[in-house]
Amino acid sequence: MAVYMLLQKDLKAAHYKSGNISCYINEVPEFVEGELIRLYGHPHSSLAFFRTSRPTDNVCTYVVRQGDQPTTIFVFQYKDGRVTVFNEFIVVGKDEINRFARYIFDAFPDVSMIRFQALQTDAGSFPFPYQRHNSKEDWVIDLPSTAEEYTARLGKSTRNNIKYDVRRLSRVFPDHSLRFYTGAEIDEAHVRTIVELSDARISAKKKRFSIDDEETERIIRFAKEGGLVSVLHIDGRLCAGMICQIVGSAYMVEVIAHDPAYNEFRLGALCYYRTICEAIARGATTMYMGGGREPYKARFLGVRQDMDRLELYRSHASVVLNPFRVAKTAVEGGIRKAKIWLLAREKSALTRTVFLGLILARRLRERLK
Repeated sequence: MAVYMLLQKDLKAAHYKSGNISCYINEVPEFVEGELIRLYGHPHSSLAFFRTSRPTDNVCTYVVRQGDQPTTIFVFQYKDGRVTVFNEFIVVGKDEINRFARYIFDAFPDVSMIRFQALQTDAGSFPFPYQRHNSKEDWVIDLPSTAEEYTARLGKSTRNNIKYDVRRLSRVFPDHSLRFYTGAEIDEAHVRTIVELSDARISAKKKRFSIDDEETERIIRFAKEGGLVSVLHIDGRLCAGMICQIVGSAYMVEVIAHDPAYNEFRLGALCYYRTICEAIARGATTMYMGGGREPYKARFLGVRQDMDRLELYRSHASVVLNPFRVAKTAVEGGIRKAKIWLLAREKSALTRTVFLGLILARRLRERLK
């Protein structure tokens, strides 16, 4: 194909087509935004997420069509001999992965490795050397059309707890309020306070908190582009809140937190439940609850979906020539297994010691900057 000779390291905008496959070089066409929502539906596979959370240089778009209808769209970065697919939390069949890999390895002669960061696939093996390990999970609620129907589906004890907590909160703090803000209405101070509350809660459990200043700024950008923030005030003070991102009819929880001084009122659970009901009222059909192994996610009807990282290499020679990349992926896979093992033993002394060590190491690293 002529495309072989045209693609260089310094990309220029172009559009190449081969059969039912199109590749937009250094470009993401306008039609892609709506089609990504239709095809994948997850906020981490949306242009809003890519714009606010992913690199912007050397970004290309791979499109497979059946007739005029796109059936596969991967937005990816081509850089330093590697292709990184931005789409995450997607389900991709073996044949589609192989077709994409063959196209990339043919069209980009210097690419030695292709990475999918979080996918589900029916493939047991591939015609390329590869590394694969569990990388992320997400809890998913398929929402009914009304909040009443959702409430009726909850377990009896969960429903009773919610009713009791609502009555008690109203009796003790009659002036409490829960408000919802979207897009440009969102107050950055609210977002930062919710993140700080989450930081305090997780650190108190001797766990490592993962939302640093850079991640907080990313959450703010994404929320202002299309998000929902719920804020619960007591006596004029923000005591609980939840940050969600919205793409199409899908809502994704970024952060949920409450002030530990109000633990007895279970403000976090109340905020979660009320936000789910609000999302349903606004037309949500799916709620992505994020990762972790917290039991409350199942009580709120979440179903866990596991995702893999997949790295495909052009050849065995490419594996040999990328020893540090191969070793890094292997180590990250081992760390992921260890983390899952620790989370299953969350209350053990060993787990508390490990997480405390991670917190101390992070603080020391920050002081040395």
